[in-house]
Amino acid sequence: MKMIRSAIGVALYTIFSRATGFVRDILMANYIGTSIVMDALVIAIKVPSFLRRIFAEGAFNSSFIPIFSGLLVDDKEKANNFLADVLSIMTFLLIVVVVIFEIIMPNFLSFILQNNSPEFIQLTIKFSRVTFPFILLISLTALFSGVLNSFEKFTAAASSQVSGNCFIILIMLLSAPHELAEGQDVALAIAGSGLVQLMWVIVPCYIYNIRPSLRIPRLTSSVRKFGRRMVPAALGAGVLQLNLLVDVYIATLLPDGTNAYLYYADRLYHLPISITGTAMGTVLLPLLSKLWRQNKSSEAQHCQNRAIEFSLLITLPAMIGLFFLSEDLVRVMFEHGKFDSIATRAVACTVIGFATGLPAYILAKIFNSSFFARHNTKTPILVALGSMILNIILNIIFMCFTDWRHVGIALSTSISSWVSTFVLMLILKRRHEMLFDKGLILFFGKIILSSVMMFAALYFMYDYMKDYVLAANPLYIKILGIGALVGFSLFVYIGMLWLLKGLKFKEYISTSESQ
Repeated sequence: MKMIRSAIGVALYTIFSRATGFVRDILMANYIGTSIVMDALVIAIKVPSFLRRIFAEGAFNSSFIPIFSGLLVDDKEKANNFLADVLSIMTFLLIVVVVIFEIIMPNFLSFILQNNSPEFIQLTIKFSRVTFPFILLISLTALFSGVLNSFEKFTAAASSQVSGNCFIILIMLLSAPHELAEGQDVALAIAGSGLVQLMWVIVPCYIYNIRPSLRIPRLTSSVRKFGRRMVPAALGAGVLQLNLLVDVYIATLLPDGTNAYLYYADRLYHLPISITGTAMGTVLLPLLSKLWRQNKSSEAQHCQNRAIEFSLLITLPAMIGLFFLSEDLVRVMFEHGKFDSIATRAVACTVIGFATGLPAYILAKIFNSSFFARHNTKTPILVALGSMILNIILNIIFMCFTDWRHVGIALSTSISSWVSTFVLMLILKRRHEMLFDKGLILFFGKIILSSVMMFAALYFMYDYMKDYVLAANPLYIKILGIGALVGFSLFVYIGMLWLLKGLKFKEYISTSESQ
Protein backbone atom coordinates (compact mmCIF):
# COMPACT_ATOMS: atom_id res chain seq x y z
CA MET A 1 0.00 0.00 0.00
CA LYS A 2 1.01 3.62 -0.41
CA MET A 3 2.12 4.09 3.21
CA ILE A 4 4.69 1.29 3.02
CA ARG A 5 5.83 2.40 -0.42
CA SER A 6 6.48 5.90 0.94
CA ALA A 7 8.19 4.45 4.01
CA ILE A 8 10.49 2.37 1.82
CA GLY A 9 11.41 5.50 -0.12
CA VAL A 10 12.20 7.38 3.09
CA ALA A 11 14.15 4.36 4.36
CA LEU A 12 16.34 4.31 1.24
CA TYR A 13 17.26 7.95 1.72
CA THR A 14 17.84 7.27 5.40
CA ILE A 15 20.21 4.42 4.52
CA PHE A 16 22.18 6.82 2.34
CA SER A 17 22.18 9.32 5.20
CA ARG A 18 23.52 6.69 7.57
CA ALA A 19 26.14 5.64 5.03
CA THR A 20 27.47 9.19 4.82
CA GLY A 21 27.21 9.39 8.60
CA PHE A 22 29.38 6.30 8.90
CA VAL A 23 32.00 7.89 6.62
CA ARG A 24 31.97 10.93 8.92
CA ASP A 25 32.33 8.73 12.02
CA ILE A 26 35.11 6.67 10.44
CA LEU A 27 37.07 9.87 9.85
CA MET A 28 36.43 10.97 13.44
CA ALA A 29 37.54 7.57 14.76
CA ASN A 30 40.70 7.72 12.66
CA TYR A 31 41.77 11.22 13.69
CA ILE A 32 40.32 11.51 17.22
CA GLY A 33 39.69 7.91 18.39
CA THR A 34 38.25 7.54 21.90
CA SER A 35 40.34 10.30 23.47
CA ILE A 36 39.28 13.01 25.91
CA VAL A 37 38.69 15.27 22.88
CA MET A 38 36.15 12.79 21.50
CA ASP A 39 34.41 12.55 24.88
CA ALA A 40 34.10 16.36 24.93
CA LEU A 41 32.83 16.43 21.33
CA VAL A 42 30.20 13.80 22.14
CA ILE A 43 28.76 16.00 24.89
CA ALA A 44 28.98 19.09 22.65
CA ILE A 45 26.99 17.20 20.02
CA LYS A 46 24.45 15.80 22.46
CA VAL A 47 23.58 19.03 24.30
CA PRO A 48 21.91 20.69 21.26
CA SER A 49 20.59 17.29 20.19
CA PHE A 50 18.73 16.91 23.50
CA LEU A 51 17.03 20.29 23.07
CA ARG A 52 16.39 19.62 19.37
CA ARG A 53 14.46 16.49 20.26
CA ILE A 54 12.49 18.39 22.91
CA PHE A 55 11.57 21.50 20.91
CA ALA A 56 11.74 19.98 17.44
CA GLU A 57 11.34 16.58 15.79
CA GLY A 58 9.27 14.29 18.03
CA ALA A 59 7.55 16.86 20.26
CA PHE A 60 7.09 19.39 17.49
CA ASN A 61 5.95 16.90 14.85
CA SER A 62 3.51 15.16 17.20
CA SER A 63 1.83 18.53 17.90
CA PHE A 64 2.23 20.35 14.58
CA ILE A 65 1.58 17.69 11.93
CA PRO A 66 -1.87 16.51 13.14
CA ILE A 67 -3.14 20.12 13.30
CA PHE A 68 -1.50 21.22 10.05
CA SER A 69 -2.65 18.07 8.21
CA GLY A 70 -6.19 18.59 9.47
CA LEU A 71 -6.20 22.23 8.34
CA LEU A 72 -4.95 21.18 4.91
CA VAL A 73 -8.01 18.95 4.60
CA ASP A 74 -10.41 21.69 5.75
CA ASP A 75 -8.93 25.05 4.67
CA LYS A 76 -5.52 25.53 3.00
CA GLU A 77 -5.46 29.28 3.69
CA LYS A 78 -5.84 28.67 7.42
CA ALA A 79 -3.09 26.06 7.18
CA ASN A 80 -0.71 28.60 5.60
CA ASN A 81 -1.52 31.23 8.24
CA PHE A 82 -1.00 28.67 10.99
CA LEU A 83 2.39 27.76 9.50
CA ALA A 84 3.50 31.42 9.38
CA ASP A 85 2.47 31.97 13.01
CA VAL A 86 4.27 28.85 14.25
CA LEU A 87 7.40 29.71 12.25
CA SER A 88 7.53 33.20 13.79
CA ILE A 89 7.00 31.98 17.35
CA MET A 90 9.48 29.13 16.98
CA THR A 91 12.20 31.37 15.50
CA PHE A 92 11.89 33.94 18.30
CA LEU A 93 11.91 31.35 21.10
CA LEU A 94 14.87 29.46 19.67
CA ILE A 95 16.94 32.63 19.32
CA VAL A 96 16.23 33.38 22.99
CA VAL A 97 17.20 29.83 24.00
CA VAL A 98 20.47 30.00 22.04
CA VAL A 99 21.44 33.37 23.57
CA ILE A 100 20.64 32.20 27.12
CA PHE A 101 22.57 28.95 26.80
CA GLU A 102 25.57 30.66 25.21
CA ILE A 103 25.71 32.91 28.29
CA ILE A 104 25.23 30.21 30.94
CA MET A 105 27.18 27.45 29.14
CA PRO A 106 30.34 27.66 31.32
CA ASN A 107 28.42 27.51 34.61
CA PHE A 108 25.97 24.89 33.34
CA LEU A 109 28.61 22.46 32.08
CA SER A 110 30.96 23.12 35.01
CA PHE A 111 28.14 22.05 37.34
CA ILE A 112 27.18 18.98 35.29
CA LEU A 113 30.79 17.86 34.82
CA GLN A 114 32.16 18.90 38.21
CA ASN A 115 33.63 15.44 38.88
CA ASN A 116 35.78 15.59 35.73
CA SER A 117 39.17 17.13 35.01
CA PRO A 118 39.44 20.89 34.30
CA GLU A 119 40.88 20.12 30.85
CA PHE A 120 37.85 18.04 29.92
CA ILE A 121 35.42 20.68 31.21
CA GLN A 122 37.12 23.49 29.27
CA LEU A 123 37.18 21.44 26.06
CA THR A 124 33.48 20.63 26.45
CA ILE A 125 32.57 24.28 27.05
CA LYS A 126 34.60 25.43 24.02
CA PHE A 127 33.05 22.85 21.68
CA SER A 128 29.51 23.30 23.04
CA ARG A 129 29.52 27.05 22.46
CA VAL A 130 30.38 26.38 18.82
CA THR A 131 27.82 23.62 18.25
CA PHE A 132 24.88 25.02 20.22
CA PRO A 133 23.47 27.33 17.48
CA PHE A 134 22.85 24.07 15.60
CA ILE A 135 19.62 23.81 17.65
CA LEU A 136 18.15 26.89 15.93
CA LEU A 137 19.01 25.73 12.43
CA ILE A 138 18.02 22.09 12.82
CA SER A 139 14.74 22.95 14.57
CA LEU A 140 13.71 25.14 11.65
CA THR A 141 14.76 22.26 9.40
CA ALA A 142 12.36 20.02 11.35
CA LEU A 143 9.57 22.57 10.85
CA PHE A 144 9.97 22.74 7.07
CA SER A 145 10.45 18.95 6.92
CA GLY A 146 7.17 18.47 8.77
CA VAL A 147 5.44 20.75 6.27
CA LEU A 148 6.84 18.80 3.32
CA ASN A 149 5.84 15.51 4.95
CA SER A 150 2.29 16.80 5.44
CA PHE A 151 2.14 17.43 1.69
CA GLU A 152 3.49 13.87 1.21
CA LYS A 153 6.73 15.29 -0.23
CA PHE A 154 9.16 13.08 1.66
CA THR A 155 12.32 13.19 -0.47
CA ALA A 156 13.90 16.49 0.61
CA ALA A 157 13.22 15.97 4.31
CA ALA A 158 14.48 12.38 4.22
CA SER A 159 17.70 13.35 2.44
CA SER A 160 18.50 16.54 4.37
CA GLN A 161 20.90 14.77 6.72
CA VAL A 162 22.87 13.53 3.70
CA SER A 163 23.67 17.14 2.80
CA GLY A 164 24.77 17.87 6.37
CA ASN A 165 26.97 14.77 6.56
CA CYS A 166 28.58 15.54 3.20
CA PHE A 167 29.40 19.05 4.40
CA ILE A 168 31.09 17.70 7.56
CA ILE A 169 33.02 15.11 5.53
CA LEU A 170 34.22 17.82 3.13
CA ILE A 171 35.45 20.04 5.96
CA MET A 172 37.25 17.10 7.60
CA LEU A 173 38.95 16.11 4.34
CA LEU A 174 40.11 19.69 3.78
CA SER A 175 41.43 20.11 7.34
CA ALA A 176 44.89 19.13 8.52
CA PRO A 177 45.04 15.94 10.68
CA HIS A 178 46.50 17.76 13.70
CA GLU A 179 43.68 20.34 13.54
CA LEU A 180 41.05 17.59 13.44
CA ALA A 181 42.65 15.92 16.46
CA GLU A 182 42.07 19.14 18.41
CA GLY A 183 38.32 18.93 17.69
CA GLN A 184 37.57 22.59 16.91
CA ASP A 185 37.21 22.08 13.15
CA VAL A 186 34.78 19.22 13.72
CA ALA A 187 32.66 21.38 16.04
CA LEU A 188 32.55 24.17 13.44
CA ALA A 189 31.61 21.69 10.72
CA ILE A 190 28.72 20.34 12.81
CA ALA A 191 27.36 23.86 13.36
CA GLY A 192 27.69 24.65 9.65
CA SER A 193 25.90 21.45 8.68
CA GLY A 194 22.75 22.80 10.33
CA LEU A 195 22.64 25.71 7.89
CA VAL A 196 23.21 23.35 4.95
CA GLN A 197 20.30 21.13 6.06
CA LEU A 198 18.00 24.12 6.54
CA MET A 199 18.65 25.37 3.01
CA TRP A 200 18.13 21.82 1.72
CA VAL A 201 14.46 21.82 2.86
CA ILE A 202 13.66 25.51 2.36
CA VAL A 203 14.38 25.39 -1.38
CA PRO A 204 11.85 22.57 -2.09
CA CYS A 205 9.25 24.42 -0.01
CA TYR A 206 9.60 27.42 -2.30
CA ILE A 207 9.53 25.16 -5.37
CA TYR A 208 6.22 23.69 -4.15
CA ASN A 209 4.96 27.24 -3.48
CA ILE A 210 5.09 26.81 0.31
CA ARG A 211 6.45 30.21 1.31
CA PRO A 212 5.72 31.19 4.93
CA SER A 213 7.17 34.48 6.13
CA LEU A 214 8.15 35.82 9.52
CA ARG A 215 5.57 38.16 11.02
CA ILE A 216 4.05 39.20 14.32
CA PRO A 217 2.23 35.96 15.22
CA ARG A 218 -1.48 35.82 15.91
CA LEU A 219 -2.80 33.63 18.70
CA THR A 220 -5.50 31.93 16.67
CA SER A 221 -7.42 28.91 17.97
CA SER A 222 -5.10 26.61 16.00
CA VAL A 223 -1.98 28.25 17.44
CA ARG A 224 -3.37 27.98 20.97
CA LYS A 225 -4.27 24.35 20.33
CA PHE A 226 -0.70 23.79 19.10
CA GLY A 227 0.67 25.38 22.26
CA ARG A 228 -1.55 23.26 24.51
CA ARG A 229 -0.30 20.11 22.79
CA MET A 230 3.29 21.21 22.40
CA VAL A 231 3.82 21.77 26.13
CA PRO A 232 2.96 18.21 27.24
CA ALA A 233 4.68 16.77 24.16
CA ALA A 234 7.82 18.76 24.98
CA LEU A 235 7.60 17.56 28.57
CA GLY A 236 7.37 13.99 27.31
CA ALA A 237 10.31 14.48 24.98
CA GLY A 238 12.10 16.22 27.83
CA VAL A 239 11.64 13.16 30.02
CA LEU A 240 13.15 10.99 27.29
CA GLN A 241 16.07 13.37 26.75
CA LEU A 242 16.63 13.63 30.50
CA ASN A 243 16.85 9.86 30.42
CA LEU A 244 19.63 10.10 27.82
CA LEU A 245 21.28 12.93 29.74
CA VAL A 246 21.43 10.65 32.78
CA ASP A 247 23.25 8.09 30.62
CA VAL A 248 25.76 10.73 29.50
CA TYR A 249 26.27 11.91 33.08
CA ILE A 250 26.82 8.38 34.38
CA ALA A 251 29.27 7.79 31.52
CA THR A 252 31.30 10.81 32.69
CA LEU A 253 31.71 9.08 36.07
CA LEU A 254 33.27 6.07 34.35
CA PRO A 255 36.79 5.88 32.81
CA ASP A 256 37.80 8.13 29.91
CA GLY A 257 36.42 6.96 26.60
CA THR A 258 33.06 5.73 27.91
CA ASN A 259 31.05 8.46 26.18
CA ALA A 260 32.98 7.76 22.99
CA TYR A 261 32.14 4.03 23.26
CA LEU A 262 28.46 4.88 23.63
CA TYR A 263 28.61 7.32 20.72
CA TYR A 264 30.15 4.88 18.24
CA ALA A 265 27.83 2.06 19.38
CA ASP A 266 24.85 4.38 19.02
CA ARG A 267 25.85 5.16 15.44
CA LEU A 268 25.98 1.48 14.52
CA TYR A 269 22.81 0.15 16.11
CA HIS A 270 20.84 3.19 14.97
CA LEU A 271 21.10 2.13 11.32
CA PRO A 272 18.13 -0.30 11.45
CA ILE A 273 16.27 2.18 13.66
CA SER A 274 16.69 4.78 10.95
CA ILE A 275 15.61 2.41 8.21
CA THR A 276 12.34 1.51 9.90
CA GLY A 277 11.64 3.77 12.87
CA THR A 278 12.38 7.09 11.23
CA ALA A 279 10.72 6.04 7.99
CA MET A 280 7.56 4.74 9.66
CA GLY A 281 7.38 7.71 12.04
CA THR A 282 7.77 10.14 9.15
CA VAL A 283 5.04 8.56 7.03
CA LEU A 284 2.69 7.08 9.64
CA LEU A 285 1.88 10.14 11.79
CA PRO A 286 0.49 12.42 9.04
CA LEU A 287 -1.37 9.49 7.47
CA LEU A 288 -2.98 8.37 10.73
CA SER A 289 -3.87 11.97 11.56
CA LYS A 290 -5.78 12.31 8.30
CA LEU A 291 -7.50 8.91 8.65
CA TRP A 292 -8.69 9.58 12.20
CA ARG A 293 -9.78 13.07 11.14
CA GLN A 294 -11.90 11.46 8.40
CA ASN A 295 -13.26 8.82 10.85
CA LYS A 296 -11.67 5.99 8.86
CA SER A 297 -10.82 3.86 11.88
CA SER A 298 -10.60 0.53 10.05
CA GLU A 299 -8.10 1.96 7.54
CA ALA A 300 -6.07 3.43 10.41
CA GLN A 301 -5.98 0.07 12.20
CA HIS A 302 -4.88 -1.60 8.96
CA CYS A 303 -2.05 0.93 8.55
CA GLN A 304 -0.85 0.33 12.11
CA ASN A 305 -0.78 -3.43 11.65
CA ARG A 306 1.13 -3.23 8.37
CA ALA A 307 3.59 -0.77 9.95
CA ILE A 308 4.25 -3.28 12.76
CA GLU A 309 4.78 -6.07 10.22
CA PHE A 310 7.22 -4.03 8.16
CA SER A 311 9.16 -2.97 11.27
CA LEU A 312 9.51 -6.50 12.62
CA LEU A 313 10.51 -7.73 9.16
CA ILE A 314 13.60 -5.51 9.37
CA THR A 315 14.47 -5.32 13.07
CA LEU A 316 14.50 -8.99 14.08
CA PRO A 317 17.14 -10.10 11.53
CA ALA A 318 19.05 -6.86 12.19
CA MET A 319 19.15 -7.68 15.91
CA ILE A 320 20.48 -11.18 15.21
CA GLY A 321 23.08 -9.83 12.80
CA LEU A 322 24.36 -7.30 15.35
CA PHE A 323 24.66 -10.03 17.99
CA PHE A 324 27.02 -12.04 15.79
CA LEU A 325 28.85 -9.41 13.78
CA SER A 326 29.15 -6.42 16.12
CA GLU A 327 32.88 -6.83 16.79
CA ASP A 328 33.73 -7.49 13.15
CA LEU A 329 31.65 -4.52 11.99
CA VAL A 330 33.28 -2.19 14.51
CA ARG A 331 36.75 -3.47 13.59
CA VAL A 332 36.22 -2.93 9.87
CA MET A 333 34.57 0.47 10.25
CA PHE A 334 36.44 2.16 13.08
CA GLU A 335 39.68 0.34 14.01
CA HIS A 336 42.04 2.69 12.21
CA GLY A 337 44.43 5.41 13.35
CA LYS A 338 43.76 6.31 17.00
CA PHE A 339 40.93 3.77 17.37
CA ASP A 340 42.57 0.61 18.80
CA SER A 341 41.51 -3.01 19.44
CA ILE A 342 40.55 -2.27 23.06
CA ALA A 343 38.09 0.35 21.85
CA THR A 344 36.77 -2.13 19.26
CA ARG A 345 35.92 -4.69 21.91
CA ALA A 346 34.32 -2.08 24.20
CA VAL A 347 32.16 -0.61 21.43
CA ALA A 348 31.14 -4.08 20.16
CA CYS A 349 29.89 -5.15 23.60
CA THR A 350 27.97 -1.88 23.88
CA VAL A 351 26.37 -2.49 20.47
CA ILE A 352 25.10 -5.88 21.68
CA GLY A 353 23.62 -4.24 24.77
CA PHE A 354 21.75 -1.70 22.66
CA ALA A 355 20.74 -4.29 20.04
CA THR A 356 18.70 -6.30 22.56
CA GLY A 357 16.15 -3.48 22.51
CA LEU A 358 16.14 -2.90 18.76
CA PRO A 359 12.55 -4.05 18.00
CA ALA A 360 11.29 -2.15 21.06
CA TYR A 361 12.72 1.16 19.85
CA ILE A 362 10.84 0.85 16.54
CA LEU A 363 7.55 -0.41 17.96
CA ALA A 364 7.51 2.44 20.48
CA LYS A 365 7.64 4.94 17.60
CA ILE A 366 4.63 3.28 15.97
CA PHE A 367 2.64 3.11 19.21
CA ASN A 368 3.46 6.74 20.04
CA SER A 369 2.27 7.76 16.57
CA SER A 370 -1.06 6.10 17.38
CA PHE A 371 -1.43 8.28 20.48
CA PHE A 372 -0.25 11.47 18.79
CA ALA A 373 -2.57 11.00 15.81
CA ARG A 374 -5.49 11.00 18.27
CA HIS A 375 -4.11 14.17 19.91
CA ASN A 376 -3.16 12.24 23.06
CA THR A 377 0.24 13.42 24.27
CA LYS A 378 -0.35 12.82 27.99
CA THR A 379 -0.12 9.02 27.94
CA PRO A 380 3.28 8.84 26.19
CA ILE A 381 4.61 11.37 28.73
CA LEU A 382 3.62 9.24 31.71
CA VAL A 383 5.01 6.09 30.11
CA ALA A 384 8.26 7.90 29.24
CA LEU A 385 8.54 9.13 32.84
CA GLY A 386 8.18 5.57 34.14
CA SER A 387 10.77 4.39 31.62
CA MET A 388 13.20 7.09 32.76
CA ILE A 389 12.87 6.09 36.41
CA LEU A 390 13.41 2.43 35.53
CA ASN A 391 16.45 3.32 33.42
CA ILE A 392 18.02 5.29 36.27
CA ILE A 393 17.44 2.43 38.72
CA LEU A 394 18.96 -0.09 36.31
CA ASN A 395 21.95 2.18 35.64
CA ILE A 396 22.63 2.43 39.37
CA ILE A 397 22.30 -1.34 39.80
CA PHE A 398 24.66 -2.12 36.92
CA MET A 399 27.18 0.53 38.03
CA CYS A 400 27.19 -0.45 41.72
CA PHE A 401 26.84 -4.23 41.57
CA THR A 402 28.53 -5.21 38.29
CA ASP A 403 31.61 -4.19 36.31
CA TRP A 404 29.66 -3.89 33.04
CA ARG A 405 30.11 -0.09 32.87
CA HIS A 406 29.20 1.11 29.35
CA VAL A 407 27.49 -2.20 28.56
CA GLY A 408 25.30 -1.75 31.64
CA ILE A 409 24.20 1.67 30.37
CA ALA A 410 23.24 0.12 27.02
CA LEU A 411 21.35 -2.76 28.65
CA SER A 412 19.47 -0.36 30.93
CA THR A 413 18.29 1.55 27.88
CA SER A 414 17.15 -1.65 26.15
CA ILE A 415 15.30 -3.08 29.15
CA SER A 416 13.48 0.17 29.92
CA SER A 417 12.55 0.50 26.22
CA TRP A 418 10.98 -2.97 26.17
CA VAL A 419 8.98 -2.23 29.32
CA SER A 420 7.67 1.09 27.99
CA THR A 421 6.80 -0.48 24.62
CA PHE A 422 4.73 -3.21 26.25
CA VAL A 423 2.98 -0.66 28.46
CA LEU A 424 2.07 1.49 25.43
CA MET A 425 0.78 -1.57 23.59
CA LEU A 426 -1.34 -2.73 26.53
CA ILE A 427 -2.88 0.73 26.94
CA LEU A 428 -3.78 0.91 23.24
CA LYS A 429 -5.32 -2.56 23.31
CA ARG A 430 -7.21 -1.86 26.52
CA ARG A 431 -8.76 1.22 24.91
CA HIS A 432 -9.48 -0.75 21.72
CA GLU A 433 -7.33 1.72 19.80
CA MET A 434 -5.07 -1.00 18.43
CA LEU A 435 -6.47 -4.30 17.23
CA PHE A 436 -4.06 -6.94 15.96
CA ASP A 437 -5.63 -8.56 12.91
CA LYS A 438 -5.21 -12.19 11.85
CA GLY A 439 -2.71 -11.24 9.17
CA LEU A 440 -0.36 -9.64 11.70
CA ILE A 441 -0.54 -12.59 14.10
CA LEU A 442 0.22 -15.11 11.34
CA PHE A 443 2.98 -12.92 9.94
CA PHE A 444 4.57 -12.59 13.39
CA GLY A 445 4.76 -16.37 13.71
CA LYS A 446 6.40 -16.65 10.29
CA ILE A 447 8.95 -13.97 11.14
CA ILE A 448 9.86 -15.70 14.41
CA LEU A 449 10.35 -19.06 12.68
CA SER A 450 12.39 -17.49 9.88
CA SER A 451 14.51 -15.58 12.41
CA VAL A 452 15.23 -18.79 14.34
CA MET A 453 16.39 -20.47 11.13
CA MET A 454 18.55 -17.45 10.32
CA PHE A 455 20.05 -17.54 13.83
CA ALA A 456 20.96 -21.22 13.46
CA ALA A 457 22.43 -20.73 9.98
CA LEU A 458 24.47 -17.71 11.04
CA TYR A 459 25.70 -19.49 14.18
CA PHE A 460 27.21 -22.40 12.25
CA MET A 461 28.44 -20.27 9.35
CA TYR A 462 30.09 -17.73 11.65
CA ASP A 463 31.76 -20.46 13.70
CA TYR A 464 33.25 -21.86 10.49
CA MET A 465 34.43 -18.55 9.02
CA LYS A 466 35.69 -16.60 12.03
CA ASP A 467 39.13 -18.27 12.20
CA TYR A 468 39.71 -18.17 8.46
CA VAL A 469 38.14 -15.19 6.75
CA LEU A 470 37.22 -12.77 9.54
CA ALA A 471 40.59 -13.10 11.30
CA ALA A 472 42.52 -12.44 8.07
CA ASN A 473 44.65 -9.29 8.05
CA PRO A 474 43.73 -7.68 4.69
CA LEU A 475 40.77 -5.35 5.16
CA TYR A 476 39.10 -6.33 1.89
CA ILE A 477 39.06 -10.00 3.00
CA LYS A 478 37.26 -9.03 6.21
CA ILE A 479 34.75 -6.95 4.27
CA LEU A 480 34.12 -9.83 1.85
CA GLY A 481 33.72 -12.22 4.79
CA ILE A 482 31.17 -9.99 6.52
CA GLY A 483 29.37 -9.49 3.21
CA ALA A 484 29.21 -13.25 2.66
CA LEU A 485 27.80 -13.84 6.15
CA VAL A 486 25.19 -11.11 5.76
CA GLY A 487 24.22 -12.34 2.30
CA PHE A 488 23.97 -15.97 3.43
CA SER A 489 21.88 -15.14 6.50
CA LEU A 490 19.51 -12.93 4.47
CA PHE A 491 19.18 -15.71 1.90
CA VAL A 492 18.10 -18.13 4.64
CA TYR A 493 15.76 -15.56 6.23
CA ILE A 494 14.05 -14.46 3.02
CA GLY A 495 14.00 -18.00 1.67
CA MET A 496 12.26 -19.26 4.80
CA LEU A 497 9.72 -16.43 4.62
CA TRP A 498 9.09 -17.28 0.97
CA LEU A 499 8.49 -20.95 1.82
CA LEU A 500 6.08 -19.88 4.56
CA LYS A 501 4.37 -17.45 2.15
CA GLY A 502 5.23 -14.61 4.48
CA LEU A 503 6.54 -12.13 1.92
CA LYS A 504 4.15 -9.27 1.18
CA PHE A 505 6.15 -7.14 -1.22
CA LYS A 506 3.18 -6.64 -3.55
CA GLU A 507 1.07 -5.31 -0.69
CA TYR A 508 3.89 -3.17 0.68
CA ILE A 509 4.63 -1.38 -2.60
CA SER A 510 1.11 -1.25 -3.93
CA THR A 511 -0.02 2.17 -5.05
CA SER A 512 -3.55 1.59 -3.92
CA GLU A 513 -5.27 4.94 -3.50
CA SER A 514 -7.40 3.57 -0.66
CA GLN A 515 -4.59 4.54 1.68
